[in-house]
Amino acid sequence: MAVRPDPIPAASAAGTPLDEALAVVAAASLDQLRPRFRTLFRVPAPDYLSRDMVARLIAHRLQEQRLGKLDRSLAEQVDRLGRGQEPRRRLKAGTVLVREHDGAMHEVVVVPNGFLWNGTTFASLSTIAKQITGTSWNGPRFFGLRPKAKRQSPPTADAEVVADA
Repeated sequence: MAVRPDPIPAASAAGTPLDEALAVVAAASLDQLRPRFRTLFRVPAPDYLSRDMVARLIAHRLQEQRLGKLDRSLAEQVDRLGRGQEPRRRLKAGTVLVREHDGAMHEVVVVPNGFLWNGTTFASLSTIAKQITGTSWNGPRFFGLRPKAKRQSPPTADAEVVADA
């Protein structure tokens, strides 16, 4: 007859402090974590997940239940960072962006409802960049807030250098 694992103690019940519930999860065996996983996720824990991964998923769900989920924009930011993308910059009202173009200095002030340039408020930096240059630009890139697009350089053939004799 197989020995049934002890269930996770009642200390992980909803009324206990989060740190105690997480400590119980951290100390539990995989066999103790599987029923808890099924209760929280309503599906059995996949067999291929390690004990550590099951414990992390349970801990994450417990934190979500007690503290709330990430808001959508923050979750998207975490996803972008996880994919290795640069974080987006958030400009606070009062920030001044300075760009020199064709020998003229242009200052744009971030205001609560857009961007102030030459006494006029614009909804986007791209509109201002187009006004300055006369051509379509990515406004954040024009003002140096985003890196230049990486271009794939065409493959170069090995050239032979011939000296004039």
